[in-house]
Amino acid sequence: MAENFELAAEEVKSFVDKLNDQTKLQIYGLYKQATVGDVNIGKPGILDQKGRAKWDAWNSNNGKSKEQAKAEYVQVVKANAPADIAKNL
Repeated sequence: MAENFELAAEEVKSFVDKLNDQTKLQIYGLYKQATVGDVNIGKPGILDQKGRAKWDAWNSNNGKSKEQAKAEYVQVVKANAPADIAKNL
């Protein structure tokens, strides 16, 4: 699983700009949960809308194990990847 996660994390960089904001936030939240675990920082202030959205995406995965987050991350990246990349995940 760790190999697929690392590969997915690397491959997503090649097409992340083509994803909608909701999918980007989902991928971000799962990545943070998989690599750091539960949110360990305070919620950004009201004027930091981007930071708050990212914090909310990460916090939505609160309680998931790192392994579960890695598995979901790979699934989401694979589902949104171009066919030539998805087949390698």
